[in-house]
Amino acid sequence: MRTPNGYEEIKAMFGDPTGPDGTVNPVWEAKNIKRVVPPAGWQLYYQDKSGPIKVSGLWVHRLLEPSLAKVLREVWSYARSQVGTTTTDKEISEWLRQHRLDLHGGAFDYRKKRISTTDLSLHSFGIALDWDPVNNPQKKPLTRTLPDWWYDIWQANGWRDGRSFGTPDPMHVQYATGA
Repeated sequence: MRTPNGYEEIKAMFGDPTGPDGTVNPVWEAKNIKRVVPPAGWQLYYQDKSGPIKVSGLWVHRLLEPSLAKVLREVWSYARSQVGTTTTDKEISEWLRQHRLDLHGGAFDYRKKRISTTDLSLHSFGIALDWDPVNNPQKKPLTRTLPDWWYDIWQANGWRDGRSFGTPDPMHVQYATGA
């Protein structure tokens, strides 16, 4: 699947999540937003101000289910290669935890962009995710703890990240450009 460029291509590929009242269209959401679970053994957490909250998966657009599942499998495989091929799922999960690669700050979330009063965030389409926002904040200068190999896996699967945004956003990965 080709990565869309700009809002016209994004809406053509993923549909318009906005309902007639200006909020999320519940029919669109029910049809398109699906949960993707990580590989068995990898517990994900939502990074909340009060602490991490266990989650069962990430909610994204149905068209991205295969891509996100593949990214998560590749991250798991990379972690296995770092810990050792004869290791247990628990040891791999702990390695991911030590590197804060089990913490996310959200996926599908119907809202405007933080820097706009009119443009929808790509989270509204279920095509963007944030990873470990506490340690990878949107700010200048670029401040991040996510490793290069992490971004490489996302990019190899058609995703882009926010490291090169005007205000760097290294937590952010999206399946689109130009928006």
